Amino acid sequence: MTERSRNALQNFADGCNCAQAVLAAYADVMNLTREQALRLAAGFGGGMGRLRRDCGAYTAAVMLVCAMEEGASEAPENRVRLYTRVQRLYGDFVDRLGTVNCAKLLGKPEGAEPPVPDPRTKAYYASRPCANIIRVACEIIDEHLAEGGKAP
Repeated sequence: MTERSRNALQNFADGCNCAQAVLAAYADVMNLTREQALRLAAGFGGGMGRLRRDCGAYTAAVMLVCAMEEGASEAPENRVRLYTRVQRLYGDFVDRLGTVNCAKLLGKPEGAEPPVPDPRTKAYYASRPCANIIRVACEIIDEHLAEGGKAP
């Protein structure tokens, strides 16, 4: 396990949502402070605001891949490279976790939940696969960073 993985898991254990946990561990890759990464990712937890859609750890990985692709926001032809990388990232998540859907990863019915986060108790952490998902997300991100020429 890498230092970034340990950092992301500690962020989650300290009360960050899954997107915050991952993005904060890689904030430097995006030239962000930890605080900026935490703010940026705050609404992506719970499958985007507890809508139980795309997993927050996956969403953070997409943001990181976007940050790695220089020029993708400036020229349409550069987006091909970015979209290819995002599609590969999606495939990597599905290959390892079966889906990027938060509800399915949690074994919950699909659909939005009340916007109030669950209390972070021992029972909460014991009932969630999120720590493993975060660990896998970090492995995938590290692989993509290594391919992109940036040190993980």
